[in-house]
Amino acid sequence: MIESLLKLATVTTLACAIALSPTFRAEALTEAQALEKLNGIPVFTITDEKGTPVLGSLPKQSNSPASDKQLLLFFLSPSDAQKMVDQIKTSNPALGSKARVISRSMQDAYQIIKSNTEKKIAFQIIPDKASIDSARSILTAQGKPADKLPSVPVFFAVSGKDKQAGLLTIEQNGKQLVPFFFDPKDLQGLIDRVKTQQPEIASTTKIQVTSLSQVLESMITNANKPNPDAEKFIFVPSRTAVEQILPPPSTQPKKP
Repeated sequence: MIESLLKLATVTTLACAIALSPTFRAEALTEAQALEKLNGIPVFTITDEKGTPVLGSLPKQSNSPASDKQLLLFFLSPSDAQKMVDQIKTSNPALGSKARVISRSMQDAYQIIKSNTEKKIAFQIIPDKASIDSARSILTAQGKPADKLPSVPVFFAVSGKDKQAGLLTIEQNGKQLVPFFFDPKDLQGLIDRVKTQQPEIASTTKIQVTSLSQVLESMITNANKPNPDAEKFIFVPSRTAVEQILPPPSTQPKKP
C-alpha cells in the first residue's frame, strides 16, 4: 500500500487545492523527526488521581511460561476512554473512583512504548470504531481481505483516473503537504470544500486507507531506499479529539 502511495506522489501535477509538486528534494527523516510529526495528535489514557497509569492485564498464554503481562491502552477517541473508566467503576469501584482520563500526544505515547525495553508492559493504541468501520469498508470495496485491516488506520485521498491519479494535498506556508487523517469524516469535509472550487477534480477524488505504522516506517531514513517525500507527510488529528482538549471559551464579559 505505502509503496504505491509514494509512487502516486510523483506521478503528476494537479491543479490548485489538490496540486502536487512533481519533484521534491528532501532527505528522509530520522526516527525522532518522524515521531515529532505526531506531537499534535492527542491520545487519551487512564490514570489515578496521582497521574499513575491504570493498567489492565493480558490473559496468560497457555503455551507461554511467562506470567500475565500488564496492558496500557491509548485511545484515539476520548469517549472510548471515558467508557473504559465507566467499566472500571463498575468492576472495581475503589479504583474507578480515582480513575480519570488524561490527554497526551501520540509522540509521547510512542516514546513510552519505545522506553519499555524490558517488555513487561504491553501497549495498544485504540482507534475509534467509526474509523475502523470506514477502513473495513474501503478495503472491502477494493477486494482486500479483512486481515489487511490496519491496527491504526490513517486516511488519505487520491484524485484522477488510472495512471493520472495524484495525492490530495493541502498548502501550508507555501508548501504542498500530503495529509493523513485519523478521522475520515474530517477528510471528507475537506473533499466537500474542494468540490465547490474544483468540481471536475473533486469528482474523481477517492478516500483510501493505510496504516499509521507503514507511513511512519516509510518516512524514516533507510540506507538502501531513502524516501525523498518524507517531509511532505503530515498527520491531521481528529477534530472531535482536539475539541475535547481545547479549553472552553471564556465566559467573562468582553470589555467595552
